[in-house]
Amino acid sequence: MADLRAIQYFEAVYRLTSFSKAAEELRLSHSAVTRSIQLLEERWGTTLFTRTTRSVIPTSAGERLYPLALEMLAFFETAKRETVSGDREISLISGPVALDVLLSSAIIEFRKTAPTVKITADIMPPVLAIQELIQRRVTLLLFAMSTLEAMPHADRLEFKEILVEDYIAVFRPGHAIDVENISLGDSLAFPWVFPGYDKYTDAEMPDEMREALTASDAPLYNIYSPTACMNLSMSSDVVSIIPISLAAPFLRSGALGWKRVPGIPKYRLSAAVMRDVKLDPHVQLFVDSMVEAAKIIERASSVWLEESA
Repeated sequence: MADLRAIQYFEAVYRLTSFSKAAEELRLSHSAVTRSIQLLEERWGTTLFTRTTRSVIPTSAGERLYPLALEMLAFFETAKRETVSGDREISLISGPVALDVLLSSAIIEFRKTAPTVKITADIMPPVLAIQELIQRRVTLLLFAMSTLEAMPHADRLEFKEILVEDYIAVFRPGHAIDVENISLGDSLAFPWVFPGYDKYTDAEMPDEMREALTASDAPLYNIYSPTACMNLSMSSDVVSIIPISLAAPFLRSGALGWKRVPGIPKYRLSAAVMRDVKLDPHVQLFVDSMVEAAKIIERASSVWLEESA
């Protein structure tokens, strides 16, 4: 137990590159953190940090220990939780579109075989989400593939494509954009809102569209919630880009109009886990459940497009 506590202190010092900051985060004295790591180094017969008056630099042994430390701490927390509660838990971080498109259907599918496994889902910007995954505080990420591939440390991730469907432009009925053969440039003359739009989506766009967006300073609004985007489109002249499956109920009711936008890439939703971590069987089962739920969503979207053509 003493070594495990020291591992916790080591992880904080490594991550924050400071004994003082680690002590503050852990709510301990500087000397307590320093002494604990010194004792660990003595017991293990290796040096984990090179210390100077201005810096704390991990040694090669420290670099090797860090990913193992994350796994040890995560395993300890999992063991404690499962021992106390008897339950297993899957934690994930998602983009807002992914959460709205897939999660409820995936949980319904997952409950058929694992009704007692807890699931915790959060929404977080990609740059923060990847840190949570690397530090083993969450099990998996659920984002657009282009976002995952552009994340820091993407080379440490293993991807699984879950769902592929079309984006469409949605707007209030009678909107001036709803004419045949409108050009991309003319359509961008209207105000647009993108759900969860950030720099990671740029890589998937054709050059012509990226240049047109830049030239028109579009989108005017970036709102993380796709539901909020659709509400804005229903009650104003703002046009939104939404995956078909999310928009379909509003299109059927007549609350929104829609059209295809040439050049808009498909929405490719993917899951990511750490490449060097063996998946828990329940996590693999949940990924399989997402795939099955996605098939149903894709079929429904395809049928709706055919009927609306």
